[in-house]
Amino acid sequence: MKKKLNFIASNLSGKGGTETVLIKVLNQLVTERSIQLTLIDDPKDKNWLSKLDKNITVKICKRKNPIMKLLFVTREFIFNKNCDHISLSPKVLKVGSKLRKIMNLNYKLISWIHFSLKDQDMFDPRNLLYADFHLAISSVIEKQLIGMGIKKENIKLILNPVEVCETLPKNQDGRADFFYAGRVMYSGQKNLKELFLGISKVTNLDLHLNIYGTGNDLDKCKKYSEQLGIADKITWHGWTENLWEEIKERPTALIMTSKYEGLPMIMLESIARGIPVVSTKFAGYEDILKDGENSYTYSQGDINGLIRAMTDVANTSLSPECIKKSIENYYPEKYFKKLKESLEYFENNNL
Repeated sequence: MKKKLNFIASNLSGKGGTETVLIKVLNQLVTERSIQLTLIDDPKDKNWLSKLDKNITVKICKRKNPIMKLLFVTREFIFNKNCDHISLSPKVLKVGSKLRKIMNLNYKLISWIHFSLKDQDMFDPRNLLYADFHLAISSVIEKQLIGMGIKKENIKLILNPVEVCETLPKNQDGRADFFYAGRVMYSGQKNLKELFLGISKVTNLDLHLNIYGTGNDLDKCKKYSEQLGIADKITWHGWTENLWEEIKERPTALIMTSKYEGLPMIMLESIARGIPVVSTKFAGYEDILKDGENSYTYSQGDINGLIRAMTDVANTSLSPECIKKSIENYYPEKYFKKLKESLEYFENNNL
């Protein structure tokens, strides 16, 4: 009988990088294990679920009442008492731990968090202490877990998977074409205000910015770009279901002015296609970005540094093949070998 794993997640929109990773990981693991995906919230967009292997069991809580959600999670822990649970939701770990103690159940609890534990208001990091083991997608999260008092041997740094892709043909329009893909946020995590301000002060480049995404700050961002006099330099594409079918030629660079990130999949997907990155030095950026090899980085708030990074990437011919090779640890062969070893370690060890 195949070993069973239950993956538990909440607050998935259906359009994020976490969903992309779940599809890749679950579809790979189902070849060797019995896999269940338990969603505590009903995603607004369910199209991504159709990309999961048909042998994966998917259970979704349709209720919005918190008590009904708690009952749903409790039932799944009890009915899956003989399988280990990998949770993307810290709050669920607390429920699973207390239930295991009260009912003397036998499963293990593993955390797999896709956001930095600090600089966020989405969850209480202390709930991670209820997990037995931890999968870390970045060295920053690994360090944050250790900083909370969790033993290093109970943490496995696995990063995130990205497919090996063909190099996109170079854009031939003669200008510096930057692009951003993600939630449109004025001054929150994505910090697009800083991006627009930087573009408004660039005087030595003929540049254009394509924005793929939407969000509550869309109108505010458009208005700000108009105030800065750069509206004609920006094309707003809205949400794109298949981004890499729309981007046919290799842009000058992906550009990100984030205040913090977990492990941004768009960054990996871009580099895997030979596209360099301009980015803030958010905590953990070193896991992916190497200045002068696959990127140019700057310190958050340093507008001159942002301008310099945009200018450098536009005026330097970074090798697409070297850019792609820079993330070889993220490609499936190495990633899934590490994941398999980590899961076997968890299964064969007790706290």
